[in-house]
Amino acid sequence: MGDYHTVLRTQELGPGQMRAVEVDGRQLLVANVGQTYYALSARCPNDGVDLARDGRMRGDLLICPGDDWAFDIRTGERVRPRRGPGLRRYAVGVRENRIEVGPELVE
Repeated sequence: MGDYHTVLRTQELGPGQMRAVEVDGRQLLVANVGQTYYALSARCPNDGVDLARDGRMRGDLLICPGDDWAFDIRTGERVRPRRGPGLRRYAVGVRENRIEVGPELVE
């Protein structure tokens, strides 16, 4: 997944919203937090819940309804409980009102 792929138009994703997208066979979610777009893996690493469909956004947090784990949408880090795996994060760009998702960000 080295290239960028157009997944949505900016007008399709208002502040505080998220959508499921598929890029190169990967199920991802794209979220709009304060007019900044983020792309994350869509499955909770603990119980496999589809966070794009069933998760809840609260500000910059994404909450899994299955186990109540919470993730920081901006970083993918798990914030509740504190230890353990987070969500994979992907590069996002906006060009001519198109939201584009790129490669996984590895830190």
